[in-house]
This record gives sequence, C-alpha cells and structure tokens, in this order.
Amino acid sequence: MKQRTSILYLCIAIFWQIGCASVMVTNWVPDDSNFKERPVRVLLGYASEEEIFKTTGELIVKDANDLTIKRAYDFLSLNPTAIKAPISIQSNAEWIEYKGISYRGTILLKPINGKVFIINLVPIELYLLSVVPSEVSASWPKEALKAQAVCARTYVVKEMLNRKKQEFDVDTSTNTQVYKGKNKEHKNTTEAVFETEGLILIHKGQPIQSFFHSNAGGYTEDPANVWGNPVEYLKPVPSEYDKDGDQYAWEDKWKTDYVNQSLRDLGIGEVQDIVVANRFPTSRVNELEIIGSTGTKKIKATEFRKKIGATKLKSTRFGIRKEDSGDFYVKGLGSGHGVGMSQWGSFAMAKSQFNHKEILQHYFKGIEFARIVSK
Repeated sequence: MKQRTSILYLCIAIFWQIGCASVMVTNWVPDDSNFKERPVRVLLGYASEEEIFKTTGELIVKDANDLTIKRAYDFLSLNPTAIKAPISIQSNAEWIEYKGISYRGTILLKPINGKVFIINLVPIELYLLSVVPSEVSASWPKEALKAQAVCARTYVVKEMLNRKKQEFDVDTSTNTQVYKGKNKEHKNTTEAVFETEGLILIHKGQPIQSFFHSNAGGYTEDPANVWGNPVEYLKPVPSEYDKDGDQYAWEDKWKTDYVNQSLRDLGIGEVQDIVVANRFPTSRVNELEIIGSTGTKKIKATEFRKKIGATKLKSTRFGIRKEDSGDFYVKGLGSGHGVGMSQWGSFAMAKSQFNHKEILQHYFKGIEFARIVSK
C-alpha cells in the first residue's frame, strides 16, 4: 500500500511540474501598430541651469523636424533659457551621460509652461536592462529576476498606454520604477530580460497593473484598501516566503518632537497618544486615532504613513505604543504598500525552486502570459 501511495504522489508531482512548465503564452497585439517601436519616455528631471551632456564620440543635436542644428564631440553644454522648442540629443556611442549617469537611447529637452523637461527616450527592452537591477539585486536567483523583468515590463507597458497623452510615461524613482541608467546594468539581469523578451501579464486581453513592493510581511493587500480601487486580479494572498527576506520584521522608536512635527497639520496640538482604531483582514492598519492636547482625529493609515515618512513607517502592518519617556515604540512586518508581487517573497520562492511563471501566478490571480507582437 505504501509503495502504491508513493507512486501516486510521484505521478501527481510529475503531472504538476509538466503542467506548470507548459503554461500557455498567447499574443498581445496593441491597437497602435507602432507600439513595439515606441520608446519609453523616462523623466530624468527639469533643467534649471546650464546642463552638461557627455559621451565618447559625437553628440548630435536635432530639432523637432529631425534636422541637425549642432554637433559636439565628447561634451555638450546647453543653457535651458535658450531652449524655445523641443530638441533631442543623440550619440554615435550607445550612451549619453547626464549628471554622472549614463543613459541608453536619446535625450529629449522639451520646454513646457516655463519648464524644460529632460526626458530619456529608450526602447522598452533596453529600459528594463537598468530597471531590473535597480529594483532587485542582480545576485538573486534567475527565476526571481525573470519574474521582476516580466512584472516591470508589464508595468511600463501599462503606463505607456495610460499616459500616451502625457509628456512622459515614468520617472526614475519609486513613484513608478527605479531606473539608474546603464551604470546599473548587470549580466545576470540582462539575461533575465532577454530570456523573457516581450513577455507581459494580461487580464481579459489587456496588460495588468503589475504592482510590486519590497516585502509583504506575510500577506499582500487589496488595492481597494490602499488606493480605494478594487482590482479583480490583485486579491490579497498569503506570502509566507517573505519571512526569509530582508525587512520582514522591523522596529523603530520615534521621538515625541518628530511625531509632533510630522502631525502638526492635523491641528490637534501636541500628540498625547496614537491608537490603532481598526484593521483590515490582512492585519494591516486601516485607521488610527491621534489624540492631541486640543482634540482627537481619526486618520487613514496610508495617510499617516505619508506624514510620518515611508522610511520610518515601512508598512501599515504594524503596532504602536507610547512609552513612559513619551517616545513611541513601533513594531511591524513588511515594507511597501503590500499590493501585488512581494519582491522578497519572489526571491524566497525562486530559492525554493518555483519558476517565474509560478511566482507571478501566485501574486496575480486569473492572469495570462502574453508576448507583445505587432499587427
């Protein structure tokens, strides 16, 4: 009987592995026939003084009609006050250096309402060569890097679709995706990008909002509880592998002066106490009651985190108490908003032999895998 049972379990395991390995990949055809050739528009910043661009070789400045208006070798200086119409800077090398960071593609300088936007125009796959190692360590297991590549590709594609009438698609910070230019590229993450080339996540035929964060602290969160909008494929899921990653558990102590300064605009005087009013089913805090010397206010935990600062309050899965000294002791789990893929969860899952598709299917429910193809 034991032998039959062992054989049964072996057959189930083999079937499960074959099923996971053969996840169907469909095609996603954008409405815009030129979408695959369209570059990502990355906002690098705004010109405020003389701007210097460098490369090894020739720098070519062109106007909006693609006519060359200036050439320089190795070094180019531009005064933003003199820029009255969009210009682009190209290089015969594969990069342009700006403020110590080398960027692939083209640099666009575009004056709008008194500001000169500095935008990097770079193909999607080349953009990802920097984003993936900027978001996670290149030393991570290959399947975690591939999961991050697919997640990041899907995210930027969705932003490109949503923001096509805006001046840029993404910036270089955690507001969108971290992007540190060519300097950050690494062969491990480059391989992960190339091996998943064009692969994105879709739901009902369209790219999803593939949010991700550092560590879910054991359970992901419903976006309705973070931003107010429910999303069908972003339901909370257990993320037990988080415990093996950085920033799973943390604690901090906040000085009274820091708390008072951070919450001064609530208009309730000196903060006397901070009490958790209620929690979501995932155990993240929903609301807190701030008790002041001149009044009491209830505040959403997401707003409270903004006021205190995300580096001080790493997630809303926390507890807080006031100590005899008047300082506040805080202890929590996880780091980030908690929606979508936990990066440290994906790391630990990859170490436990889950592949990138299995990782993504765990965090995004009811999704399909698709390749971007032209019409």
